[in-house]
Amino acid sequence: MYKKIVAGYDGSERAMRAVEEAADLATAVGAQLHLVSACDKSDKIHKIGESSDQRFLSDSEIAMDQLTNIASKYSHLNISTAVTPGPPAKVLVNEAEAAGADLIIVGNRHVQGISRVLGSVAEDVAQRAECAVLIAKTA
Repeated sequence: MYKKIVAGYDGSERAMRAVEEAADLATAVGAQLHLVSACDKSDKIHKIGESSDQRFLSDSEIAMDQLTNIASKYSHLNISTAVTPGPPAKVLVNEAEAAGADLIIVGNRHVQGISRVLGSVAEDVAQRAECAVLIAKTA
């Protein structure tokens, strides 16, 4: 069965549902869960908050904050996180290979054309991954 599961998260509601699916499966089979976000290589800086609460955070810092928050909801799991620059599909596949994962879980997106069935990231991951890929129905 699965020992290590990688799940992709991009900040969307659909990705959160895929993470929930991954957490449920990891709980059921006793697997480790590795949450991954891909960020743009430019890593833009954003102003967060107002006045004395104002902070400046990069895209990768925001993504890591989101993953840390999600991971805290699943404290019963052996969970790790990573934010890596690059295209989402490539990042997910590389992280899965580096972690020795036996399953990648991604969400689907409502997109047009040939990618309508899976979504472009899900389709790319399914084609590139050497491990099993589960595409969570999120729409």
